[in-house]
Formats: sequence, C-alpha cells, structure tokens
Amino acid sequence: MIKMGRKTIAEKLLGELPKADSFEKTMLVLYDFSKRKAPGDFYNNLKRITEATEDGASMVQYSVYRTTSMKAAIAVGRLAARYGAETVLYEVTETSPDRLTEQLEAAQEV
Repeated sequence: MIKMGRKTIAEKLLGELPKADSFEKTMLVLYDFSKRKAPGDFYNNLKRITEATEDGASMVQYSVYRTTSMKAAIAVGRLAARYGAETVLYEVTETSPDRLTEQLEAAQEV
C-alpha cells in the first residue's frame, strides 16, 4: 500500500535525525505550555513519535515524556518547541527510594 499526501510533523522531525538510535539511558523531556494550552495536533504527533520509535516510551505526566530513544527525545523536544512550549531534556539514572537510602547512609559513614 502506498501512502499518499503530506508528511506529518512527527514524520518530518524523525526524518531529520540519523536512523541509528542506540541509547542505554533514560531521557526525560519536560515541556511547559504556560502561555497557552497544547493543541490537539501536538498530542497526535507525540503519539506518532512514540509509535515510530517502539522503545516503550510514555508520558509520565501531561508535561513529562520518558524514553530510552535519543531520537524520540530530540523529536519530542523539537515538537514541543514548535508548538510554543518551553522545553528541557534530561539524561537520567533511574533508581528507587531504597537505593537512595543506601547511598545516603554510605555517605554519612565516610
């Protein structure tokens, strides 16, 4: 089946990036539409990016997107900025409260 018509914004953003996408850390994309509400097209394109990258990415909240795909993180950041949001990307290390407690206790022993 041949797809006709214009490319979506999601397709254009993903198409601008290299095809290779190996990344072993979690990325968080935070975006804030403080001046106006995010348009429905933003969420439609966000879904398209998520489906295209297939890395288990998800929205943590309405303004926080988690992914292990560097390509998806860049595309979501650019998508949000395109719709007028303030955007910040973070590379994070996932942990747990118990693990942090152990680290805190170990630091106090020093």
